[in-house]
Amino acid sequence: MLGACGDEHSAPPQAAVVVQVVDGDTLVLAGGIKVRVLGIDAPEMERDGHPADFLAHKAKATLAELTLDRTVSLSYDRLRYDHYGRLLAYLWLSDHTLVNAELVRRGLARVYFIAPNLRYQDDLLTAQQEAIGARRGVWQQLLQQDEPDYLGNRNTLRLHRPKCPLAAKMARANQVRFTKLKDAYLQGYSPCRSCKP
Repeated sequence: MLGACGDEHSAPPQAAVVVQVVDGDTLVLAGGIKVRVLGIDAPEMERDGHPADFLAHKAKATLAELTLDRTVSLSYDRLRYDHYGRLLAYLWLSDHTLVNAELVRRGLARVYFIAPNLRYQDDLLTAQQEAIGARRGVWQQLLQQDEPDYLGNRNTLRLHRPKCPLAAKMARANQVRFTKLKDAYLQGYSPCRSCKP
């Protein structure tokens, strides 16, 4: 049986009931299995004295509306657990809706790709492009540009401010310069968690 953090030696479930929603991209299945919704990043809830990000509560409420007390099907990619022991999964509703993409399409999460887990990269990116075009949800604020340009890492698909220490360490061959923040997001880049462009 799986514990709260999961057990890499047990086979992960193919379907399960969602019993708790932690935030906009994390939930708990029956049996205490904690799941990180794969390929996306929802706004952060308040913690350690920091206020919640814009639409964090709406993202959590929407994930609950879609999944709480319902059976979801789960599919997996190459890496099944993160460094916190959470199961990494794509979630499917009975009508074949990919929950991960639905949250992105509604503008309540953005894509967050980490190789080698790229199975639904195209579907998620298409959903993000749709949300950006309609300026839905987080895209009402995330496209506000406050730098003349940004530096992307083509290997990790992370986006940095020009003076970010992580950008300074980036190999020149991996650098992609963006003069428009929107262009980086349309191509699937995600903001660095340190410099937060």
